[in-house]
Amino acid sequence: MLKAIFIDHMGTLVYEQSEWLTKLMDVCVENSKEKDAQKIGELWYQKHDELIAQYNGENYKKEYDIALEAFEKIKDEIGLEGDSRQYCDLLVQHWIHTPAYDDSYDFFEQCPLPIYIITNNDLTYVEESMKNLELEPKAIISSETTHYYKPAKEMFEKALEITKLKADEAVYIGDSYNKDMQSAKSVGMRAFLIGHKDIDDPEITCIDTLLDVFEYL
Repeated sequence: MLKAIFIDHMGTLVYEQSEWLTKLMDVCVENSKEKDAQKIGELWYQKHDELIAQYNGENYKKEYDIALEAFEKIKDEIGLEGDSRQYCDLLVQHWIHTPAYDDSYDFFEQCPLPIYIITNNDLTYVEESMKNLELEPKAIISSETTHYYKPAKEMFEKALEITKLKADEAVYIGDSYNKDMQSAKSVGMRAFLIGHKDIDDPEITCIDTLLDVFEYL
């Protein structure tokens, strides 16, 4: 019997883009030899994802510190000048103030099960995000809580341990096949991928909106 829904934060409940992220990229372009904001963003995300794969378990670092290190790593490559902490502080504003998708409110209002957010973002920023959006999950389980980052299997194992649930007692909703879906599948949890239709994986159910998941509960 299902007892809970686990759900991703960034890109699933809230947009991946915001005015703060646009401002951050504009500042990076202004202070860099690279004038293509998309290329800067892609390079930073590449470094960020390489780092979160390293900083799990005993090597754990908060995502803010990882973001800071990612900015430091791209500086020489694109000639980025300035204080990396100022870039990170703009990123924090993005994490906190990104607006929610419209269906997030209906999802919270109509969901018959407790909602647990599973996120790589630092706990304090997701808490502030939920407060600003007036959304109230049952709990927020972050990388700070588990000391692991998606797609590490251990993040979901610890989330199940914390919630005292078995894998077949919860489903997971996320927007990333490589991070979200692989994490959920690794512990035997049923996974729903939102916003994608071209995934050929019998273990994944693709949905258009958060409300679509109710058909499967």
